[in-house]
Amino acid sequence: MNHNNERTPLVSFLQPEQERPKCLTPATVVSESCALVPLAWPVSVGCLLQMSLNFAAIIALGRLGTTALASMALTSLYANVTGYSLILGMGAAIDTLCSQAYGEFVSGSGDKKDLGRHLTRTILVMYITTIPIAILWLFTKDLLLLAGQDPTIAELSGKYTKILIPSLFPFVISESVKRFLMAQGIMSAQMLVMCCVTPINCVLQYIFVFSRFKLDDTGSGAPFALTISQTLVALLLVLYSMFVNGGDAFAELQLDQLFNTRKLRIVVELAISGVFMTCSEWWAWEIVALCAGLLGPEYLAAQTIIITICSWAYMIPLGVSIACTTRIGNALGAKSPDKAKLTAFVSLFFLGSLLAAINSSLLVFGRSYFGRIFSDDEHVLEIVSSILPLGAAFQVADVMSGISGGILRGAGRPEIGACLNLVGYYVVGIPLGVFCCFVLDMKMVGLWVGLTAALFTLSGIEMVIIVQLDWEKESDNARMRCLDHLNPCLA
Repeated sequence: MNHNNERTPLVSFLQPEQERPKCLTPATVVSESCALVPLAWPVSVGCLLQMSLNFAAIIALGRLGTTALASMALTSLYANVTGYSLILGMGAAIDTLCSQAYGEFVSGSGDKKDLGRHLTRTILVMYITTIPIAILWLFTKDLLLLAGQDPTIAELSGKYTKILIPSLFPFVISESVKRFLMAQGIMSAQMLVMCCVTPINCVLQYIFVFSRFKLDDTGSGAPFALTISQTLVALLLVLYSMFVNGGDAFAELQLDQLFNTRKLRIVVELAISGVFMTCSEWWAWEIVALCAGLLGPEYLAAQTIIITICSWAYMIPLGVSIACTTRIGNALGAKSPDKAKLTAFVSLFFLGSLLAAINSSLLVFGRSYFGRIFSDDEHVLEIVSSILPLGAAFQVADVMSGISGGILRGAGRPEIGACLNLVGYYVVGIPLGVFCCFVLDMKMVGLWVGLTAALFTLSGIEMVIIVQLDWEKESDNARMRCLDHLNPCLA
């Protein structure tokens, strides 16, 4: 297998002699779409398989009963809010810095080892962050009880979360190395690794939840199996990068580079913006899950099923989002702002519109069937079926917002998405959803009305901002972030 072929479309895209029309034409739309799709589909498949790790745990515990399913839902909620979302958000620093550094390298003005230096600095910042996260996870039960959750569910969720603490450390490595490879246009690594780990995780779920080797009767084997699987993902991604493809961008560990204050400041600034961009959305979802939990275990179980289905549907546009992050970052690093703009417009207005229509149709026509994958409880299934049509409308805005976020990360402007997410969810979505749910007694329908309104608000504003973005200026900003190898005095 010639691994260089995977990066060929990306590299040729960055060649300075290749010019493109200054306006969108059917030919340029088709050409850019054909370049984006090969980058996007391995990411989508890899993300689907990665999500299936947690999906397998939910299915396993769903067979143990509604209490176990609701407890795992609350565990996922808490772990996402206080841990995983922070790590994922901080990964925005790698998305921006490594993709733009690779663009500079391909254009002939950069050092490929800069990617490795950005990677190690970001991992350092992430690992420092995991320390308070791990401490917080030790007190899950007490904090959930303070939040008014059912005592039985809170106790079981606390038990599950403690088992997940060791997964934080391999999760940092897997997310960082995955993004490091994607910045180089190596999009299939995650997919190949997940093809290996996914069946192993299913076997581990069976062994530790149902077989005679199960840890206990409360489902503790599910998070234990997840922790093992996350460790395998990290290990295999590191081995892939070292021995298959992408490892030539690793840099020798140098303390003066690792603790370069200017570069660390850039990493921290981008990481904080990425955290707010990612976490403001994740936290909003978890607030909704908490509200659903206050309605009863059946509503919390239904919310878990609905969000899992919507997450499935989102994986394909997520692939496009990540592909355009890489492609835009590479183009800006290579001082090709027109090419970055082309990628942004095609991915958002052409591919985004197409995927939004497909996802919405799937949720509408499959609303009576999807819920049965997760649960046999008729009350839970009735709630799921009633919400999914609203989820279909939500998908339209979610797809456009997700791709817009990818464009902003590639341009090095995650702070825009962070501010808009805060406004959309916490000024519009959550207040409206809580009002409709508890004051108007619309229950979960009310919560989803609020979420849908939030997504339409912020996605509309994001699209306007992207249309008006000064791509020449963003290209100059990308060059400034990579100046260390040109002028060490700037450090």
